Amino acid sequence: MTSPQFSIRIPSELEQRLMGYAKQNGMTKTKVMIDALAHYLGCAEDVPLTRRVSELEKRVSALEAEKTGK
Repeated sequence: MTSPQFSIRIPSELEQRLMGYAKQNGMTKTKVMIDALAHYLGCAEDVPLTRRVSELEKRVSALEAEKTGK
């Protein structure tokens, strides 16, 4: 079964931030938008737990590396 698709237009500044966030967190733009939409709609708990934990681990590692200057 395929997932529904839709198209939106966003300001170029927002797209740049989206791409930067996705790259920094090792995610696709689609995953970032799905997670953001789920959070905005109050159903973020529907995002699989293993994926959320994996993303949090990546963020913590990035913050630790930033803190230590690596």
